[in-house]
Amino acid sequence: MCAAACHPDLGSEFAVGWQWVTAAAQRYRVTVVTGDANGSREAICQRLMADPLLGQNLQFRFLPWFDPPRSLLLERLWIAVPPIYYFFYRKWLARAAEVIRQILKDEPVDLVHQVTYICFREPGFAAELGVPFVWGPIGGTQNVPWRFLPSLGIVDGGRHVARNVLNWFDLNLSRKVARTLRGAAALAAIASDTQAIILRRFGRRSAVIPATSCGTNIPAKRPPRRPGPTRFVFSGLHIARKGLPFALDALAKLRDVSWTLDVLGEGPLTERWRHRALALGIADRVNFRGYLPRAEAVSVMGEADAFIFPSLQEGWPTVVIEALSLGLPVVAPRHHGMADMIDESCGFPLPVTRPADLVASLATALRTLASDQHMLVRLSDGALARARVFSRGLQIEAIASLYDGALHDGNCERH
Repeated sequence: MCAAACHPDLGSEFAVGWQWVTAAAQRYRVTVVTGDANGSREAICQRLMADPLLGQNLQFRFLPWFDPPRSLLLERLWIAVPPIYYFFYRKWLARAAEVIRQILKDEPVDLVHQVTYICFREPGFAAELGVPFVWGPIGGTQNVPWRFLPSLGIVDGGRHVARNVLNWFDLNLSRKVARTLRGAAALAAIASDTQAIILRRFGRRSAVIPATSCGTNIPAKRPPRRPGPTRFVFSGLHIARKGLPFALDALAKLRDVSWTLDVLGEGPLTERWRHRALALGIADRVNFRGYLPRAEAVSVMGEADAFIFPSLQEGWPTVVIEALSLGLPVVAPRHHGMADMIDESCGFPLPVTRPADLVASLATALRTLASDQHMLVRLSDGALARARVFSRGLQIEAIASLYDGALHDGNCERH
């Protein structure tokens, strides 16, 4: 398995890498080629020492991480211009392919699986090694809806215009992406919208497998809520596409309702969002908690009544899975990965039409949760039930089925 990002204690791509390699190790002997990033080597070694059974089927080969350039200008370009980032990532994948090639010479290998990063734009070189190749979860096809781009501002809106255009070119004109998708033995998509694109554009079927799963300790029911204001919580990077201003605008319409909002995370827009809450006259109800260690962040979420996630572009947001597993009803747009995760049994999947409509539907949903305790309890029970759909055991079964298809059916999955 080639998993550039893989860390047992981090979220996002690193969590995806760790969950998939450890899920595969439940059934197979797995060698992982991964990047030594954010202390991953030490964290992984500690986890394997603490769980010797896991280590019986799982070993790692660490490569140096593809660090950003060391000048301030290039670091800013690294963040702002995706082709620069992918240039260095592609070089890392080439080194990883050489390591895998050597492994193939030294021991029998049934298949090679490209796991993270999950973006379709760079499939790497492992598909060229003459072994059945599995790719997924594949994501990155999700775009910010065009009508919402002006709401992101000139800089962030322009960046996402460029990203939307780049996605179109790479999906329609990249020969390497097309060759890898059409030639892979099996494919896993991060969400149904990506699955539909792969089928429509490349004629290949793929399995939708959750990028991250819920643990086994999902409670049967949440404890009774504490008296007091309805507590909402948001968690995520403070960047434009996460859409927190839509939630702030919606909450500003609920001045007659007793509520509070905990905002977890931080980022380049933190201060701008603070000022927006102040300008809306709701700063006394919005608590910016900053970046918290994972255990503390989960504790804060567990004390909330509902989770707000008005993101405009997501693949498979791990934080929504965490919210469901805590029994939090989720209020989120009905698109991208959220469309697969949220339904009316566990929250409010909102239509994505125009910014003003999203704010209005957010306000209606949040008012309902704050005023109807029976619905809050029903949706909380539904969130826990929904979390079980994305359980760890089902993820392991889905990955095993993916490998069986790759080993026994090969390209018969072609539509």
